[in-house]
Amino acid sequence: MIRQGTTSLIDTEVWMPTSLAEAWGLMEKLGETASFIAGGTLMQTHWAKGFYAPSHLISLDGIKEMKGWGKELVNGESYTRLGAAIPLDFCRQNKELIHPLLVEAARNIAAPAVRNRATIGGNIANGFGDLIPALLVLEADLSVYDGNSVQHQPIYDYIKSNNQSLIISAYVPDDPTNRFFYKKLCHREAFTPSVVTVAGTFHLHEKREISAVRLAVSGSTTQPQRLYQSEKLLEGSSLTNDQLQKIFEKIEEEFTPSTDSYSTATYKKSVAANWIVSEIARG
Repeated sequence: MIRQGTTSLIDTEVWMPTSLAEAWGLMEKLGETASFIAGGTLMQTHWAKGFYAPSHLISLDGIKEMKGWGKELVNGESYTRLGAAIPLDFCRQNKELIHPLLVEAARNIAAPAVRNRATIGGNIANGFGDLIPALLVLEADLSVYDGNSVQHQPIYDYIKSNNQSLIISAYVPDDPTNRFFYKKLCHREAFTPSVVTVAGTFHLHEKREISAVRLAVSGSTTQPQRLYQSEKLLEGSSLTNDQLQKIFEKIEEEFTPSTDSYSTATYKKSVAANWIVSEIARG
């Protein structure tokens, strides 16, 4: 966390640990005067708004476990492991390696200069990153370090628990669904959260019956969420006009955004419901 009025950037001391244990030990020692840093793009937005840097920055750049990617079997299923230190632009540029939904999500995040620096782990760790809805519908897992051991947990559990563990890697299943979508409504102002972001995956069968539905939404200051009730209503249904109207209403009911200085909760609900229903109807 960056606190206003702590110190100026020129006075900040930077630490360069080479292991997870060393990084965690430094954080325990330095406490609230320190912050982990990877790409640093989120911190730069805070500094641009007049916030000061912490007294100590603990760089994660030298920790090898957070780098690289590869295919791995987890409980007999194929996953793509993406190191937390991988820049977002890696996802955009490697269409043959990364699930196309993540490619699309990365393409819609910020400007090229930011994507070249911002990391997958940083985007997830801030709790509101635009990559999160895509990872939620892909049912990605995270490997995290809690100071004692490396653990695996679903990304949804990590987000909901406001987990402070260090993210090592994201594990993305090689998803077989044949339809996906990702859409994002942005402010004109730079460095502000998106108004609404939606992501989804599903199968659409010959008789326009839908299955394997997964939907996720986020909106500005609203934490990303899976729409489990809307998914259940869609699962196994035929995409008639009446059913699509019911889905629209269920999404508006289930999505719980907050009103902020830019947009009302009602507006965010309407945008999310319209986008999701339109994408599903289009198939």
